[in-house]
Amino acid sequence: MKALRLIAGLCAVLAVSCTDKVIEDFEHGLDSWTAQGEAFSGTTSGGDASGYIGKSYLRSTDDDAVIGILTSAPFTISQPYINLLLGGPKSNGGASVRLIVDGKEVRTATSVSDTPEVLEWMSWDVSDLAGKQASIRIEVPPARSFGSRRMPRGYILVDQITQGRKRLSNYWDEYAVTLKADRKYILIPASNSGVNSRLSVEVDGENILGNTQSARPASGQIDYYIPVNVERYAGKDVTVKLTGIKSSDAVFGAIRTSDETGNEREETYRPLVHFSPEFGWTNDPNGMVYVNGEWHLALQYNPYGTSHGNMHWGLTVSKDLIHWSDKPAIIAPDELGSIFSGSAVVDHDNTAGFGKDAVVAIYTSAGQGQRQSIAWSNDGGYNFTKYQGNPVLSDPDQRDFRDPKVNRIGDQWVMALACGQVIRFYGSKDLKEWYFLSDFGTGYGSHDGVWECPDLMKFNYGGQEKWVLFVSINPGGPNGGSITQYFIGQFDGKRFKADNLPYPLWVDSGVDNYAGVTFADAPDGRRVFMGWMSNWVYTGSTPTLAFRNSMTLPRDLSLKSNGRHTILASVPSREVYAARKSPRAVEGTSAAASYDIAQILASNKGAWEIDFTVVPDANGSFDFRLANGKGEETVWKFDLRNRKLSLDRSKSGLVDFHPSFAAKPVVVDLNPRREYKCQLFVDKLSTELFINDGDMVFTNCVFPTEVYNQFGIRADGCRVTVKDVTVYELN
Repeated sequence: MKALRLIAGLCAVLAVSCTDKVIEDFEHGLDSWTAQGEAFSGTTSGGDASGYIGKSYLRSTDDDAVIGILTSAPFTISQPYINLLLGGPKSNGGASVRLIVDGKEVRTATSVSDTPEVLEWMSWDVSDLAGKQASIRIEVPPARSFGSRRMPRGYILVDQITQGRKRLSNYWDEYAVTLKADRKYILIPASNSGVNSRLSVEVDGENILGNTQSARPASGQIDYYIPVNVERYAGKDVTVKLTGIKSSDAVFGAIRTSDETGNEREETYRPLVHFSPEFGWTNDPNGMVYVNGEWHLALQYNPYGTSHGNMHWGLTVSKDLIHWSDKPAIIAPDELGSIFSGSAVVDHDNTAGFGKDAVVAIYTSAGQGQRQSIAWSNDGGYNFTKYQGNPVLSDPDQRDFRDPKVNRIGDQWVMALACGQVIRFYGSKDLKEWYFLSDFGTGYGSHDGVWECPDLMKFNYGGQEKWVLFVSINPGGPNGGSITQYFIGQFDGKRFKADNLPYPLWVDSGVDNYAGVTFADAPDGRRVFMGWMSNWVYTGSTPTLAFRNSMTLPRDLSLKSNGRHTILASVPSREVYAARKSPRAVEGTSAAASYDIAQILASNKGAWEIDFTVVPDANGSFDFRLANGKGEETVWKFDLRNRKLSLDRSKSGLVDFHPSFAAKPVVVDLNPRREYKCQLFVDKLSTELFINDGDMVFTNCVFPTEVYNQFGIRADGCRVTVKDVTVYELN
């Protein structure tokens, strides 16, 4: 280790020219600096640090409770570059070195070292500041908190601040590339493991992305390309700017134009019959509405990466709920903040004054607090204009205040809004002015997580009007992470009153269906539901490349009895059945201990359905499993004696991307029946099990490294009759 430090120190010394002007080398203490706080007690030497020059360097304390600012004596900028050696963790909570001119911060540097104890050169181009008086400020701010989580701040190491004619760093605080817009896209190499960078794309001095976006440019392996559409700027110069780039990074010198997105559409886990974005991150489904014979699905969307951030409303459109066509994002972040979840309605009577049959989006602006805003479209939901009077609803005293779901009920619009641990209902005549109606939630259902993403809908059940209220919670699911509960009751236009039922009741008992809501204006009065097919526990780590996350299959909702009480039944929408191809009936078996199908499909592309019914002759248990030629398997176990259904994903394929993904089985309550009619839909990364025409839905993701093509049933303590077995290809 000493040899490595010696080599690093020698290299640092050789980099400094004898003509460089030393601003500070930290060899003589801090007497010339003005100090505030206690983060800096003096200079230090030795330890595990390397890369510094001379005997001493500056090191802040790593105590998160201690803050401090050091300010240098003024100096005149006389050389084109200021260079300094800098170390510490990359995620250091804001600890930084800043250049101050005329009382304003004009340059900032934070550590970019892959090894915190190694000091590396950082350089500022200050040629535009020649002759200016300046000072250096080294700052360690308070540790930040996000909710109940306190984020570790780390520490900072600084040495050898100099002025010179030569740039000593291979790191570019702002890396800029100018290209001619001669093709459809500009492609920016990026990586799921890259470090966050600020991205802007400028034409004629204007950032065409609107706001500066966050991106993860590739330092090593290229996982995907960020495609920026520049068609409308054909022939013009386009300048891409990224912060925090090293000349050794894969992105350096590799940004280019192309007529293709550069991303592989057929990557391993890309679903065939579920929506996934062609590129980028998605979470909650938003703005779901049926317009002019098309299903419009807006969604929480990051157009510039595969992690949560840069929240826009993306848009995809379908005529059959199975095959989707991605469209440009419809609502982008603005001065009010990121664009969080919400809904859309068709204003048939022009109550808002935006035009008859205008599509009006109602969404959460998440900036300094959470507020509700609206935008409208007069072209059937493809292009939206934000209302100049935004926000239309706010409550500065309410921290969690989001996800408006709006319906036309009687002579008013009714908004269900998630507010901490309750759902508030608001009314409006014009979608612009809102008045409080009531709230619901105290003492009902699960409160193990924040309440989110409500939906309120009406059903006719047994000749009576019944209302169902959805509430998603995160965390707090019985198997960890996120899940959606529901309540059944009455809504009188002002208040929701829940029936006396054994709450919590779950829309889906699996771990990978969250934040789902229904389409507005669906034909024939249908309640068509889609959910986000992932879980907040591990969603940021799942092993996809150019996209992350999908939506569930569309489902038709209704009310039914499970033999004990009223429940919400969820079955595949009829459009799903239209995607079936090449049905194959398979012979069953009677009173057997096992049953096998050696080959589910002769040519298996990864998307298929198998329907079967299991009739046990005693209260033992049985399981069914999917497997592939590599020995990977996913196992569903029906424990009839204990009335439990469980899923074991421990050998399902890739499982080590997150410690919680397959650490223990997913276990849920099972409603006892004489027989179990099962419909299992498999699509690359997903499994959706429907039991007994909506008694239960069980959605869970898996990541096999080869498609599952084997099926088997094993009985224990009973014998089973397997009947009505049919296999379908889905496309």
